[in-house]
Formats: sequence, C-alpha cells, structure tokens
Amino acid sequence: MKHFRYSVLGLVGVALCLCGCENKSNSGNEQPYEIDYVNANNWLKIPAVEQAVDVFYLYPTCWEPTETDGLVNTIDNASMRAKAPGVYAEQASCFEGVANVFAPYYRQLNAMKSLNYSLEEQEQLVADVPYHDALAAFEYYMKHYNNGRPFILAGHSQGSNVIKFLLSDYMAKHPEVYSRMIAAYPLGYSYAKEYFAKYTHLKFAEGETDTKVVVSWNCERMEDGKFGSYNLVCHEGALSINPVSWKHDYEKVEADDPRHLGALNTRERYSTQVMYDPARKYEVLIVGMPEQPADEQGIGEYALHGSDYKLYYYNIRENAKRRIESYLNKRDN
Repeated sequence: MKHFRYSVLGLVGVALCLCGCENKSNSGNEQPYEIDYVNANNWLKIPAVEQAVDVFYLYPTCWEPTETDGLVNTIDNASMRAKAPGVYAEQASCFEGVANVFAPYYRQLNAMKSLNYSLEEQEQLVADVPYHDALAAFEYYMKHYNNGRPFILAGHSQGSNVIKFLLSDYMAKHPEVYSRMIAAYPLGYSYAKEYFAKYTHLKFAEGETDTKVVVSWNCERMEDGKFGSYNLVCHEGALSINPVSWKHDYEKVEADDPRHLGALNTRERYSTQVMYDPARKYEVLIVGMPEQPADEQGIGEYALHGSDYKLYYYNIRENAKRRIESYLNKRDN
C-alpha cells in the first residue's frame, strides 16, 4: 500500500475543522456535531432486556468511502448503515443469549485515508469524532438503558480502537461504572504492553474467568513457517490471548482439541497459537489455515483480520458466559 504523510499542522487543521459545529455529509446535507441518541434510529441495536448483563458493541469500519470522500462520514451514511447489520450478525450476535446487546451507530474515519497518517496522528483522529459519538452513546446508554446492570464492552478494528478511549479515559474517571465492567472484548486492534503500563487501572486477560480485563487478539496465518511482513492494525507491543485455551501463553492448541468449538456456521476448526514475531515486536494469533482467503486482503500480509470473531464465534460466547458467572459469583459472595 502506498503511504502518504501529512504534516502535524495539517492534521490539527483537519481536527479543528471536524470539531466545528457542523459536519457536512458527502451528499451536501448538514448535520449537527452532536448526535441525538434519544433517536432510536441512531442505534443499530436496542434489545429487549432479557438478561442480567449487557454488552455495548462498536462495529468495525463499515463505511465504504469513494475517492472524493473526506476523513469522517455522517451518522446517516448509506454504506455504513447498509453494512453494519451484517457485521453485527457475524460478530456481536455471539453475545446474544447471554447478554442484552446494545449497539449505537457512530461516525467513522475513512480507513483508507486515516491509515496514511502516523500512528500518533491516527489516535488523535479517533479520539475526536468517533470517540465523541461513542462516548455520547455510552453515556446515554448508562443513563437510560443500563439500569445498573454489569456490562461487557465489545468491538472490532476501528470500533476496538475507539474502545481504547472508553477504557483509558471514561473508566478511569468513573470508577463506579468501571466496577460493573465484566470484561472488554476489543478484537482486531493493538492493545499493547505500553497501554497497560500507562493506564494502570486496566489489565490484559490471563485466564478464562478473570474479570475487569481486556480480552484481545489479532489473527494471522503463516506461510512456509514465516510471519507476514506487516499488519496495519498491529503495532509494537501488541498482545494476544488464545481464544481456545483462554491463556496468555505460547502453547499451541490443535484443531481437534475438544475445547475448540469452531467457526461461525461452518464449525471449521484450525490450530491456534499465540506467537511473538521478533521482527515486528508484537504477538499475533496464528491460525493453522492452509491458504489465504480471497476476502482477507489489504490489512496485512497473511492477516485474517475479518475472521477475528468468526473463527472463534462459539468460543467467545462460551467464554463470555463463564466470565459473567465469575463476575456474578464474586459480586454476590
């Protein structure tokens, strides 16, 4: 991928523009900067409350911009609204049956353009409009929908990047809310050692029933025993847990291990192992998939980014159930 670099000064100008009172959509319509989450149309999912626990989910990049689009879309963007429900079905539906899943719409960055910025500049952009919307939606959810229930945070890719700010910023400022967080499952983005060293109220998961932890991984495969050369969502120090053993170690779990519950719909199972790539200086989840799927192109060489949830769909559901039970047992005893 060809990368272009922009000056920090230029980025600040963009950010100031985005933080203005109005944001123009691609169609020329104007929208207020503040999104109205009283409006149910600005929610992808508002469930009937049937469970004792909630999930607050942020979808990955669903906006499919054109070459002339800017850095941020609008809340009513047609491509995002068309794609997000299908992505929800492949990802967040794994929590249904064990939790009430709430999912807001939020404005997204143009992935093709934002990835051309430095990592620091990308973080600044995510902390602006996408996090602004997610925070507004989360605060509305807490005030009007949650009713004091324990909750799980979940997301993927850009959604997981936004969750980083909910965890580091909001949870640090609201310990009474954080005390009700069972776990966070922000898959498909980097949660690095430095992040946890900086935000000491947070910790990475080490086992299958620990609570108030971050559970994350980034799927890749290997070719002839070699790691891929790059992965756009993985950065130095990134951590991964094994979603079959639920251990943060480098033990290989074979495809026929009875703990492996299989992929969404197909129930296909592959060997699974967290490995550290010394060249790129981060952990990845290596999946024993023999060939690169045609739809897994662009994010990284040998990356299986779009399969982070699908390959372990049923394991995620079972693990959420166990972490919920662990949390409730600790709370009630």
